[in-house]
Amino acid sequence: MTNQFMDDGARNYLFKYVKKNHWRVAAWIDFDDLIQEGYFAYYDTLRRYPTATEPQHIMSLFKLVLRSNIEDMVRKNTKQVDDARSDLVELNDNPNMVLPDFSNLHALLIKAPKAIKHVLALMADDKQREELQKPFTRYDNGRRETLNDRFTRLLGLDSNVDVVGEFKSYFS
Repeated sequence: MTNQFMDDGARNYLFKYVKKNHWRVAAWIDFDDLIQEGYFAYYDTLRRYPTATEPQHIMSLFKLVLRSNIEDMVRKNTKQVDDARSDLVELNDNPNMVLPDFSNLHALLIKAPKAIKHVLALMADDKQREELQKPFTRYDNGRRETLNDRFTRLLGLDSNVDVVGEFKSYFS
């Protein structure tokens, strides 16, 4: 535990930084609360880095901790669930795809390649559609599963097959 109080330079920096960056977190935290987070960031800096004794070093660490805390708040509160539904809508939202009546659609579906027929069957099946709409998984290497990865996995195809590309080119 430290008894060191925040110096004027750190306090001035805190108020200026919070004033400039409050708009990023204003939807979920008040200005005064963000100032309190800044005071805690200073205390946390002193607690985490007890070997830092020079004022310039402490100030640099405080700036880093404060910026990181605000970035973490922004990232945590703006994270959206990444699911396949948006990609499915994107696939079918093509202004060049004009189908005047269902007979033309039926003819297109009859002539469609096997992979496209299987994708449409996936979308038509309730249980498979739930699997398609689940959030994308992250692989061990940090890469996110793509819509094409999901289609090939569910259809039991080789991952090198570009099902999404075939779908887009066939219906454009």
